[in-house]
Amino acid sequence: MPDARHVQQCPSPLLTVAQGLMAEVGYGAMSMRQLAARAGLQPGSLYHHVASKQDLLLDVLLDILAQRLDAWRRGPYTRDLRGYLRFQLARQASHPFEALLLRHESRHVEPGQRGWLEQALNRSRAPLCQIIEHGQQQGRYTVGDIASAAEAILALIDTAEGMRRRPMPVDDAKIEAWVIQMSHALLSACPPAKRPARAARLTGAA
Repeated sequence: MPDARHVQQCPSPLLTVAQGLMAEVGYGAMSMRQLAARAGLQPGSLYHHVASKQDLLLDVLLDILAQRLDAWRRGPYTRDLRGYLRFQLARQASHPFEALLLRHESRHVEPGQRGWLEQALNRSRAPLCQIIEHGQQQGRYTVGDIASAAEAILALIDTAEGMRRRPMPVDDAKIEAWVIQMSHALLSACPPAKRPARAARLTGAA
């Protein structure tokens, strides 16, 4: 596993241009020549800023996750589940390309670089995991696996974009209320009780 720190060589303005181009045409179809033209650079000079297309993809994804985490830390939202969900939904609506790139282009990251991305994903999930853990300590949530519960909630958040894109779009206020309600229900659901070993054996024998 690589060290948690990854020094991005690509300047921020170029990352912004690359993010927009990847969202527009996809990582696979994007060429470095296209990127240079979009950024107003000579194709050869582009490699003074980024070593390769593969490194550029990693830097774009890491930058998205870092910007999102920084926005949460600096934002005015309450540091509870409701506040976190409201932040994520607002971010999703204002930065739609972020989720698109993380969802569709992460698969192109080379195996040797996946450790960087996984560490960044873990850092981005940490606030939600901490909120769930705090709620569990206070007896408000009943969760068997905090990491899995966080993943389930993030999956709920992902559905919001599809609700906005329906032929008859769902109002943002209704989406927010639904995601909050379902997230609380998910965290409050008691895990199934384990049957005693003897009872399980008897049932299996029946």
